[in-house]
Amino acid sequence: MTEPTTEPFPTEHLHATERAAARFGLPLIEAIAVVVEGPDQGREFAIDAEVIRIGKADTNDIILTDRSISSHHVEMTLVGAAVRVRDLKSTNGTWVGETRLIESLVPPGTVLQLGRSKIHLQTPDASFVLEPSEAESFGELWGRSVAMRQLYAVLERVAPREATVLLDGETGTGKELAARAIHQHSTRKHGPFAVFDCSSVAPELIESQLFGHRKGAFTGASSDRVGVFESAAGGTVFLDELDSLPLDLQPKLLRVLEGRRVVRLGEFRERPVDVRVIAAAGRSPEEAAAAGDLRPDLYYRLAVVRVTLPGLRDRTDDIPLLVRVLLDRMGGEDVDVADGPGLARLTAHPWMGNVRELRNVLERALALAPAGASSLNELPLQLGGVGSATLSEAPPVRASPVYDDLPYKEAKDLIVEAWEGKYLAAAFQRNGGNLSKTGREIGLSRPHLRKLLRVHGLIDGGEED
Repeated sequence: MTEPTTEPFPTEHLHATERAAARFGLPLIEAIAVVVEGPDQGREFAIDAEVIRIGKADTNDIILTDRSISSHHVEMTLVGAAVRVRDLKSTNGTWVGETRLIESLVPPGTVLQLGRSKIHLQTPDASFVLEPSEAESFGELWGRSVAMRQLYAVLERVAPREATVLLDGETGTGKELAARAIHQHSTRKHGPFAVFDCSSVAPELIESQLFGHRKGAFTGASSDRVGVFESAAGGTVFLDELDSLPLDLQPKLLRVLEGRRVVRLGEFRERPVDVRVIAAAGRSPEEAAAAGDLRPDLYYRLAVVRVTLPGLRDRTDDIPLLVRVLLDRMGGEDVDVADGPGLARLTAHPWMGNVRELRNVLERALALAPAGASSLNELPLQLGGVGSATLSEAPPVRASPVYDDLPYKEAKDLIVEAWEGKYLAAAFQRNGGNLSKTGREIGLSRPHLRKLLRVHGLIDGGEED
């Protein structure tokens, strides 16, 4: 790993562009692609949440004149604070340095090579580029893909500084591991690392646990209590599932972030706290704001540096390495992970639960493995949840509508919505209609799960465990 530099960190190139968005009360994220080399040098185009197709054919959204690129070369779309790049089986490929991309999530700052053209992905007015790290891990995060090596490059630069970090990414992508790794590579590494899950504490107790309380402040407060911020002095506080923090406490958290001072419940005296804050939500900040669960001013304060962790399906070339690392930690050091049907099935799986789901699949496979099993091909890999097909049981193929008479995004949204409803219904039924058990199994916070179940009409407004 290269030695951390000491120049001011250009945080504006790693987090969302701040422009008004009346719908959310938050900035919409936008990236700009600039052709910095090739026949179309100097051309710019915006990248947002809509998929754009790039190539030399007239049917593309962005038409380039470079004869060395394919008719339909690549697709780009914005995902969180990163750009999903998908090569369309182009002849000359889509490259980052010496690595050819098939489909990957890359941050602004990446330079893509398409034929003779180079395209720089950036936030507006940015010219800052971070080259992918040479490492294959950062703390407990593992992967050799471009998406992960560019993530490491960002984290390596961010970690030694004191900037507040907002981690974005799907459930199971390793946000807590990233927060812990930032702490371990910071100047605070010898101090405490405190994790506070806002979704796991009863709302009436959150203020006390975060900020502390004075004896007698409320019924049951039999002694003074030090809150998470005070107890982590000299270290780092990781606030997980931030969108589950009650709205009435968010202004108080904002004041702590601004002034690094806390007031215990039942007191008026401010106490200084020396902590670094890293935060993550169960959803993207835009979704949380749209649902009314995250104040825009709190988002602005947290997103000094916003970092998106890629989903496993955006880096399937990391699966062999991840399988090896996870099996070694589970006592499966002697299991051979050579190419074969087992690894092929794992690589083809959509991994909606990301690395957490992969870990669970491997842990279950080892527990159920027949005596003498020595290779991944011999393990009972149950994909898609308990009771799903093993290697010898191919799941039935079910026809799904493709809505090919609709625009791409509308068709995709309909298919995803239908899948989400069926997935949640099956998980909820499997857990006997218990919200907490279902959330733990599929990796969603209880409040987020409840909202999704209501959206799909699986519970009514007052349904509880």
